[in-house]
Amino acid sequence: MIGALSVLAALLYCFPWLRPPEIGGVAFPAQRLIAWAGLAVLLSHLVLKGSLATGTAAWGFLRVAALFTVFLLLILVWQLAYGENFFPLYYFMDLSKYAAAFAMAYLCYYALSNGLVTEQRFVRSLLLSGTLGTFVVFLLLALYFAGFRTENEILAPSFGGSLGVWPTEGWLPRLAGPTAEPQQLSVVLLTPLLLMLSPQHIRRRWPIALATGTALFLSQSKFAVISLMFVLLFLFLSYARWRRLIIIGALAVSPALLFALIQLPTFAATLEAGLSAGAFVERLGNLLLLLTIVREHPFLGIGPGQYGVYWGQAIHGDVYKSPGYTPNMDFLKVFAETGAAGFALILFLLGFLIRLFARAYRVLSSEERPYYAAFFLGALAIMLNMTIGYELLHAFFWINIGALLSKVDQNRSDESLPESTQIPAHLEFGPATR
Repeated sequence: MIGALSVLAALLYCFPWLRPPEIGGVAFPAQRLIAWAGLAVLLSHLVLKGSLATGTAAWGFLRVAALFTVFLLLILVWQLAYGENFFPLYYFMDLSKYAAAFAMAYLCYYALSNGLVTEQRFVRSLLLSGTLGTFVVFLLLALYFAGFRTENEILAPSFGGSLGVWPTEGWLPRLAGPTAEPQQLSVVLLTPLLLMLSPQHIRRRWPIALATGTALFLSQSKFAVISLMFVLLFLFLSYARWRRLIIIGALAVSPALLFALIQLPTFAATLEAGLSAGAFVERLGNLLLLLTIVREHPFLGIGPGQYGVYWGQAIHGDVYKSPGYTPNMDFLKVFAETGAAGFALILFLLGFLIRLFARAYRVLSSEERPYYAAFFLGALAIMLNMTIGYELLHAFFWINIGALLSKVDQNRSDESLPESTQIPAHLEFGPATR
C-alpha cells in the first residue's frame, strides 16, 4: 500500500490542481489526499508492526518536523486564550496541509528506502507525469484557441472560462495547465524535465524534454527564466565532457531566447508598465501588510491559516472576502502566521536539508549523480520560488525531499556507516536499521 501510494504521488507530481468535486465548498487536491492516506497507512503500520525503519537523515527531518508541529499546537492554545479574530477552521485547514506536506516526504522516503518501490519505477512515474502534464498543457492551449470555455475546475483552474490558460492582452495566453497558476507551472515541470535530460533518458526523451521546456517557457512567468538557468546548471553538472560546448551553446542561444522572451505578451506588458505592473503592485501590497503583521505580532504571529481573513479585514473590511487568499510569499507568510519562532524552525529545517543534500552529492558515484541532481535542483528551485510563491505546503515539493532523503540514507548504508536501531512504537520515531 505504501509503495502504491508513493508511485501514485509521483504519477500526479505535475497535477497539483487535480481534485474531486468540492465537499461543502472545500477543495481537496488529489496530491493532498494521497498524503493524508499515506499518513494514515504509516501510522497504522507503526501501531501494528511496532516500528518504522528510519535512517539517520530521515530521523533528523522527522525531529524538526515534529517540533514544528508541536509548536503549531502551542500557537493554537495561545490564540484560543488570547487571540483576536482567530478562526480555528482556517487554522486546522493549514495544520492539515503541514501534516500532508511532511507525510508526503516520509511516505516517498519510506517506500524507496525500504524497497517497496524501486528508484527506476519511481523515476519512470515522474517522467510519465511530466509527459502527461506537458500534453495537458498544450491540449488546454489548443482548446483555448478553439474557443472552448468552461467553469469546470476538476483538472485545471478556469481563468474566466479559459481552462488552464491565463488570457493576456496579446494573442498568446500564459499557460498554467494542471497547476494553480503560470508561476507554479514554471517549477512543477522542472524536476521531470531534468530527469528527461539525464544521461539515462536523454536519447529517447529529448523531444518530450523540448516540449516540456517550451511549456515551461510559455508559462510567461518571470521565474521561468530561473528554472531555465537550473536546466543549464543541471546539464553542466551531468555532462562533464561537454561543458565547454554547453557554455558556448548557452551563450549562442541566449540572445535569441532573450529576444523571444521580451516578445511574449506578459513580459512585454511588464517592461512597458515597469513597477506599476499589476504583479508588482499586488506583491508590494502583500509585502507591506505582511511586514505590518510581523511588527504587530513578532513572536507567535496571527496563527496558521489566518492571513486570508486578516487580509480581507485590512483591505476590504470583510474577513470572509477571500479567507483562502495567499500572499505569494511563503517565507514572510510563515513569519506573519507563526512568528519569529516558527519562521526560525522552517528556515532551520530547509537549511538542514540543503546542507545534508549538498554534502551527500559529493560522495555519490557519477552514475548516481544525475538522478540525485534532478531532485536536488528541482527542490532548490522550488525553495527559491517560495520567496515569491506559495509552494511550501504543496506536496510536489516534498516528493523531491523524500526521494533525496532516501538516497542519502541509502548511500550511508552502502558505505557501512554506523547503523541505527529500531525504536519501539510506544516511544517515538527514531533511527532504525534498514
